[in-house]
Amino acid sequence: MPAPVNIPNKPFWARLLVPFWAIEVLMGLYFAWIGLSRLGPGENGMAVLLLVMGLLLAAAGVVMTGLAFRVALLKGNALEFTDEGFRDHRLSPGLIPWEALRWKIIFNGRGHSLQFDLEPDFRKGFRAYWHQRALARFNRLFKQPEFSVVTLGTGLDARQIGRRIEPFRTPLEIT
Repeated sequence: MPAPVNIPNKPFWARLLVPFWAIEVLMGLYFAWIGLSRLGPGENGMAVLLLVMGLLLAAAGVVMTGLAFRVALLKGNALEFTDEGFRDHRLSPGLIPWEALRWKIIFNGRGHSLQFDLEPDFRKGFRAYWHQRALARFNRLFKQPEFSVVTLGTGLDARQIGRRIEPFRTPLEIT
C-alpha cells in the first residue's frame, strides 16, 4: 500500500469567511423581515419573494458559517489517507474504510468538486457533522454523490486531492 498522506488544515481563508457568512445570515434574515412586514392585501408577490429568498439566503449562510467555523477552529490535519481508510476531520471524526467509499470528481458548472457516496451498510452508522449533513441533502437534491470533500482549508483543488486519493482507491469515473 502507498505511504500515508496527511493534508494539514490551513485555516486562514476560513477565518476570513466566517464573518462573511455570518453577515449573509443576518442579511437573509433582514430580507425575510422586510418581506414579512410588507405582507398585506395590496401585496403583488414581491413581499413573498423577499421572504422566501431571505430565508433561503439565511439557511445557506448558516450552513456555510458552520463549515467555515469548523475549518477555522480545526487543529492538525484536514485530511488523512492511510491503508485503513479515509478521514476528513471537517466531515466527521470517524474513519471511512476504503471499501465503503465510492468517489468521483464532478464539474458543477463553475469548477470541480470531489464528491463521494458510502456503501449503504456503512452509511447507516456513519455520523457526519450537521453542516455536512445539510450539504449532503443539497447534493442529493441534484442527484450527485452525497458528501463533498471541501477544499477550504486544504490549499488544494478537487483534482489535486483526487490525485492523492487515487493510490488508495480508484474513482468511479474520471472526468
